[in-house]
Amino acid sequence: MAGTSLLSQSDVEDALDVADALRVVERTYVEADRNRVVNPAKLSMHLGDDGGWPDYNAFAINMPAYVDWLDAVGTKWAVATWDADVDDPISSLILLFDLDDGRFDVVMEGMYLTGVRTALQSAVGMKHLLPEEPESVGVFGAGFQAAFQLSVADELFDICDFYIYDINSQAAGEFAAKMTDRIDAELTVCADPAAAARSDVVLTVTDSQSPVLDPEWPSEAGLIVALGSYRELPDDVIMDADRLVVDHVEQCLQRGALADISAREELTAADLDATIGEVLNDERETPVNPSDRTVFVPIGLGALDIAVAKDSYNNIKSDRSEEFNFV
Repeated sequence: MAGTSLLSQSDVEDALDVADALRVVERTYVEADRNRVVNPAKLSMHLGDDGGWPDYNAFAINMPAYVDWLDAVGTKWAVATWDADVDDPISSLILLFDLDDGRFDVVMEGMYLTGVRTALQSAVGMKHLLPEEPESVGVFGAGFQAAFQLSVADELFDICDFYIYDINSQAAGEFAAKMTDRIDAELTVCADPAAAARSDVVLTVTDSQSPVLDPEWPSEAGLIVALGSYRELPDDVIMDADRLVVDHVEQCLQRGALADISAREELTAADLDATIGEVLNDERETPVNPSDRTVFVPIGLGALDIAVAKDSYNNIKSDRSEEFNFV
């Protein structure tokens, strides 16, 4: 019996094609809406990030899933250690299991894949929740995920301008210096957060536990995508949206931008207009109104991690079948 493949970040980078992964993400959203995906809500374990015990300011999540169209089953395990004195406070691994052989096929480094997958969630929103491709994107946050947001959007769309704001102006400047030569679009660091919010699309990708937007700022945005694990959006931005779209109803009411207002029972599942899978399934019958503003909250599906991981693993198996490390 064959062993378990161990794949490094460089292995995953070599195998993951962004345009192909976008198609994988879109189909997996559709299949989830057709009940051909098993995707339990994330199992979250708070380790002090919620202000409780134990005092580590950390959390761990387990994201199992089964994706029928790829015959893929597995899980992603991620741990965030916000106060640790390390360059990368979040680590993750993805494990894929072979149901026919009864063994783990592969253990792969998960952070690069997670970064691309998260950026692809925003890309799906830009492609399907706007009447036309955006020309400008405002990004709140200048950390690990923001780099993927820029590089993936720049590759998939004809973006003219990215506007970056971070509460840490030094971090924003260093981020811009790192990213300028990696993208074709113009990149501007904004001292005023309102300037970043005056874009066709606004992405919030922070670890903030309080709103990073003012309701008056995103005057031009047709799409706001909230990607953080905590409360990035004020109540008015959520409740005033023409369409409120999520990736997973139960999960988005428990964690992320909607969790606080949901916990106060001021927003329920009945207030949500659609899942993104429903939008993709019914897109031809429900075109986007150019005057609409959509708030999209994709807190992240384990099914996307597993689908993109399986597709990447298939690419690696076909291209480099003799180069695996096994245990």
